[in-house]
Amino acid sequence: MIPPLPVIAAAGNSGIAGQGAGAKPPADILLLPGRGAFIPASRTLLVADLHLGKAATFRRAGIPIPEGSSQGDLARLEALIRDHAVARVLVLGDLLHAASGCTSEVVAEFRAFRDRVVATSIVLVLGNHDVSARRLAGELGLDACVSSLDEPPLRFVHIAAAATAGDDEPEAAGIGLVVAGHLHPRVTLRAPSGDRLADRCFHLDDDVLTLPAFGSFTGGHAVEITDSARVWLARDDAVLDVTRLARPASRR
Repeated sequence: MIPPLPVIAAAGNSGIAGQGAGAKPPADILLLPGRGAFIPASRTLLVADLHLGKAATFRRAGIPIPEGSSQGDLARLEALIRDHAVARVLVLGDLLHAASGCTSEVVAEFRAFRDRVVATSIVLVLGNHDVSARRLAGELGLDACVSSLDEPPLRFVHIAAAATAGDDEPEAAGIGLVVAGHLHPRVTLRAPSGDRLADRCFHLDDDVLTLPAFGSFTGGHAVEITDSARVWLARDDAVLDVTRLARPASRR
């Protein structure tokens, strides 16, 4: 039996709404199988860190990497858009990997995907890898490129630390939850037998929700499981709360 999907409330940790469907406050975020998150009230799909063109970047450097990762990621993104009747996609940074990987083939693949979801707007919150995004925005069919986006009580950024930099503190702006990418979070589960499972995850801590890397050809960063953190495995077929299992046995 597949467990119900987790729902994250915009109040952050203090407002975790539990599991399952039902009436949701307007800013609630549903964690989806396939490495995305969904805001039902605005029909907005959240994804981060596709790193399109990364394999092409490696191949141009003479490293033999097989093709196909970008096509698979775009097919998964298209399926999420279709299955959830998405009106808007917010890409929370690193849509592209590097200028050297923005080949005509990579651009054409994304443009073909864009033409198949023409009724859905796509907004890119610029990431540290998106050096070519503004220049290629027209060719890619992006509706907007922004450095960050505030839709209280939510703030969307690429790097979470940037959300609290400067004078514009989230609380003062009416922000209850920051949603970010960048870290490519992964969690490791250890069995008493010594076996280990490491996989992508959604990570929630200190009113920051970090999305897993959507791209298949990406690395990962092991996240710290603090006492206040929650963590969910981000599988293609399910989202599983593994917070208790991820903590050291002495803190479970």
